[in-house]
Amino acid sequence: MPGCDMATTWVVDSNCFIHMGSMAQDGLVEDLSKTIPEGIFVTPGVHKEVKTVRFQRWKNKPNLLDKMKSILTTISVEDSQIRGLANQIGEKAAPQDVDLSLMVLASKLSREGRDVVLVTDDFKMTTTSQKVNLGFTTCPPSTFLQRLSETSPNACKSRFRSLSRRTRAAEMRYAISRVNEYDIQAKLTWMVDSLIEAKPQPESKQTTPEKSSEQKLIRALRKYLLGGVPKKSHMNSLASLPDICSPVKELDAHLKEISSNDSVIVEAEYLRGIQLISSVLERVGLGLAPLDEEMAEIAHRAIAGHIYRMETCLAMLAKMNGEMMIARLHLSRALHHATLVDDVESEMLATNQLGFLALVRNNWMRAADLFETADRQAQATKSPRLAYVVCAGMARYLGGDENLAAKHLSSAQTMVKDEPVNAANTLLLLGKTLMAMDEVGLAIEVLDEGMECAIDANDIGITEQLAEYLVLANNALTDNDAQQYVGLRRYLDDLKSVSSKTSHQLEEKISEIEQQVETMSKPIDASEGWVDAETVFTESAKFTVLRQLTTEKNQSLIIGQHGDLGIVGFWLPDGDFQVSGGQNITIKNTQVKVAAAPDELRIEHNLSGLIAIKNPQEISFSAEINL
Repeated sequence: MPGCDMATTWVVDSNCFIHMGSMAQDGLVEDLSKTIPEGIFVTPGVHKEVKTVRFQRWKNKPNLLDKMKSILTTISVEDSQIRGLANQIGEKAAPQDVDLSLMVLASKLSREGRDVVLVTDDFKMTTTSQKVNLGFTTCPPSTFLQRLSETSPNACKSRFRSLSRRTRAAEMRYAISRVNEYDIQAKLTWMVDSLIEAKPQPESKQTTPEKSSEQKLIRALRKYLLGGVPKKSHMNSLASLPDICSPVKELDAHLKEISSNDSVIVEAEYLRGIQLISSVLERVGLGLAPLDEEMAEIAHRAIAGHIYRMETCLAMLAKMNGEMMIARLHLSRALHHATLVDDVESEMLATNQLGFLALVRNNWMRAADLFETADRQAQATKSPRLAYVVCAGMARYLGGDENLAAKHLSSAQTMVKDEPVNAANTLLLLGKTLMAMDEVGLAIEVLDEGMECAIDANDIGITEQLAEYLVLANNALTDNDAQQYVGLRRYLDDLKSVSSKTSHQLEEKISEIEQQVETMSKPIDASEGWVDAETVFTESAKFTVLRQLTTEKNQSLIIGQHGDLGIVGFWLPDGDFQVSGGQNITIKNTQVKVAAAPDELRIEHNLSGLIAIKNPQEISFSAEINL
């Protein structure tokens, strides 16, 4: 990221792990964790190649993968990308598929702006990567360990140096043993050069004081804007910037106010937010206009976090209003600002939301790429990954890439097995998000798997919440939704394996849900004339949007689930409302009339009745905003 020294991202091949397994002493994993907080990146093929490798010098010779699991970040790579790279470098010259997958991964990480080094003793991977300019560098395992000795805490340095020397000796012996098979001179030269390049370069520190000074001013300005008290010397250096940037504090105050409310009127809150951010940006922009470029850059990076949070909130409100393209614009801006504050977690969340928007447009490959990027960012920050992996798997499956979908499913299975309660909560939140984006077919499949996790974990609270949303989802499901994702249930069914006892409990719960769905579709008595809305829509009964349909005449049919009336629909002839599933409906200060639904609508949407509203402007839609 701009303004900071970039840490190296290490992609490591199987032979390096084999070297470590045969020669490393106890404590290697702890040393690696301290030296590479981000962890080591691999592909699933590496797991297969080293699954039987053990630490030979450790007590009881434990399995290497079991011990190193916590520091490995495993990223799946599409078979099509592997084949594409093989064609690009020439099929005959191509390394093995696992090596190719590592090269694809290293190139992908490099395109994200990382300084990537692929650790391999296969010299062919170095020459081929240079041939097609994949954007990363390579080094042998011994150099990797030598570089770690130079950046690790003092307590680890000697152990890494010792392991590096032993590994280098093994590499040399192997290379010399192959002298009759190929010309080893180029490989030996590369090994030596990589060691020379690994040594610290003093001249690279020449720009450090300037960068360090700028970073201190950025941190000081951020601290001030968040309510802290920076050093007086820093405030003096910032000159007028604290006053110029002060308006961004209003954004955080606004977000705090929204978060503290039980619910907000979505459309009104979106318009209020747009007015506020426009006002803030105008005032800050006018203040920065006369300043030089360096001072403006400090300001932009200091306020980026505030803008990111506001843009994310506006995207959420736009999605609830059914304005997906506007939501995408806000999220793209949010992602841009997140990169300015070097906030990987914020980038991850914005990327994930963009993935949902691609999913809504049925752009499966784009959605998969975005979810997989969010997953890589989650692994880099040790954040929960299950939602990203499940979404990436569904997108790959729907896009026809069943091989990569299966790899994602395998990763998700491990996460679900290890933490079923967390999995149930994650799948509930994911199901709610998909419903809000009118992806009911996907939501039902996700909520079903969440129910299996909750029942298996014997968590009654989360089970009841999932049941509530499954009723909503089933009521919102149309024949088109059901047909669109045929086969997806078979794919997701393997996410959680359940016992016969859990299976029986699940069948009982699903039966209860089906009965509730059937009850809510029973016809209601029509009213003889207009009656006060408050007598029909009492405050004690929850009224929730299931979906919105728009006719060719720009009329809106809102379908909602009411605690007393069941599934009802009402027309909004002006077409002024754009809403998404999951929002709460309030109708008061007007009169309504209850009527039977025409057979066509009743059958298609399971309606129990239609509601006419005398003054449509008296309807409002609200939602909880969880920031």
